[in-house]
Amino acid sequence: MTKQNFLNELAAALHQLPREERYRTLSYYDELIDDRMEDGQSEEEAVDSLGDPELIAREILGEETPQAPVSTGRKAWIIALLILGFPLWGALLIAGVAVLLSVYICLFVPVIVLGALAIGFLLAAILGVVGLPFLILDVGVLAGGLPAGLFQLGLSIALLGLSVLCALGFYFTGKATVNAGRSLWRWFRRSVTRQRRVTA
Repeated sequence: MTKQNFLNELAAALHQLPREERYRTLSYYDELIDDRMEDGQSEEEAVDSLGDPELIAREILGEETPQAPVSTGRKAWIIALLILGFPLWGALLIAGVAVLLSVYICLFVPVIVLGALAIGFLLAAILGVVGLPFLILDVGVLAGGLPAGLFQLGLSIALLGLSVLCALGFYFTGKATVNAGRSLWRWFRRSVTRQRRVTA
């Protein structure tokens, strides 16, 4: 089944829902299919992994229960509790956001370190090659300047090799980190969308 057929069948099965809620649900499943296709599944595999649109619609319609109207006095109590509890839930919310942000930033630490090492090793190799003639002339060719120069040249080549290895590590680690960051963002976005759909 194609994505469009799936969404059409789901929309037909959800005709009882209000238009805005139906649109939000269809958008959620549209994004879900796109995310699975980005992860490497074909369109048919992504659609089949969700199941039958009729069953999905029954589950969604089963969740839709009419809510009792909240009295004015109860609303006032809820608002008062939210205001009085702000120091607690506000601090927890800020801590949660800080933890998520820290995890996201920590994903990029190895990439930054490898990039800095690649640049550092490259600069050290260039300095070693540029300083080679000065070392040989300063020590003197006959007084051991040539062996010292050869040692410095070998060290510069080794540093250049380390720079290339770090650059390769930077590339592959950066690629994996970007993919991990995208997956984390998609998971967070799906969780928020699913929570909105359940609470709406």
